[in-house]
Amino acid sequence: MRIDKGLISGTQFMFSVACFIQASALLTTFISAVTLQDSWLVLLFGAALCLPLIWLYRTLMVMFPEQNLLQILSEVYGPVIGKIIGIAYIWFFFTLASLNLTDLGNFTKLTILPETPNVVLILICVLVSAFAVRNGIKLVTKYSTLFAVITFILFGIGATLMFNQIKLENFLPMFDQPVGKYVQGIHIIATIPIGELVTFLMIHPYVKLSRRDTTKYLFLGFGLGGITILVVLLLNIGVLGNLLDMFTLPTLVMLRLVNLGMALSRMEIIFAVILVMLLFFKVTFLYYVSVLATAQLFKAKAYPQLALAAGALIIAYGLTLYPSLVEHAASAQEITPFLWTPFEILIPLLTFCIAKLRKLPKTSKEMAKEQEV
Repeated sequence: MRIDKGLISGTQFMFSVACFIQASALLTTFISAVTLQDSWLVLLFGAALCLPLIWLYRTLMVMFPEQNLLQILSEVYGPVIGKIIGIAYIWFFFTLASLNLTDLGNFTKLTILPETPNVVLILICVLVSAFAVRNGIKLVTKYSTLFAVITFILFGIGATLMFNQIKLENFLPMFDQPVGKYVQGIHIIATIPIGELVTFLMIHPYVKLSRRDTTKYLFLGFGLGGITILVVLLLNIGVLGNLLDMFTLPTLVMLRLVNLGMALSRMEIIFAVILVMLLFFKVTFLYYVSVLATAQLFKAKAYPQLALAAGALIIAYGLTLYPSLVEHAASAQEITPFLWTPFEILIPLLTFCIAKLRKLPKTSKEMAKEQEV
């Protein structure tokens, strides 16, 4: 049963995936502080190694075109175990929403509205997001294309303006880190920007896609978002060099160096607005997924009534997590990848294997035969 009656196009789905990944451009320090000048290589290796993971998500979408993640879990594991795993996923969705909301508040206060209390910024964001969530997936993803295109254009302009400040020696020496650092970096890439795409298993029934289109739009969105992160990492390394691991927000520091004279100084404010916009999209999307999953699990007939209560919970939960971006970054490097691995890799893989063994999903004829027996 579909709780949300709205449908979105394949293009909106693709740009939603792209925006979702682009929002991680702010948090490149998660990886750059670990693998330094080789971070761009780690991103490439990590993205390549994650292609089977994206294919796994695509396969689950194709196998269960009319069911979201929680419905898939219920069918594959049964109502009891499926509900237990579903509750764990709801915690996962709420945690992602709270973490990104906290990052959004901290970043906005740091770059655009330094005099505004963090709680006020977070509250405003949730109230605006709640309006979109209450109106469904169509409004949540409506501006994803615009956001993604603006991001491509502005980061392209930024890369052009910063080109003369890039020093090729900042990329050397290559492969100079301990092997463990590369493994850690790839694990971070696999779980934080990329593995979080598992959340799109909650919305794929609301996308008008054929089997072929699912593959095309999912991988195109992944590619577009990944290219943005790669460009940001290359600029950060090329411009900042050995100073890369000294900053919590290296992307912002790098953008502050863009200066075309007095008339066009402080251009980082423009880029900061873009990053806030992307984070707002990601928060709204995760907020929607959290509400949808909660309504799905507890069989609520309509989810909009849950929006404000869920928003209050996300705010309260976020205030208990990390008080600063520094602590969030430290956790993302050491702890979070291990916490996210079961939700993003192990459970989806196990679900796929069990579904294949049980020959799920069953056709209507097979279900009719079982009922007759």
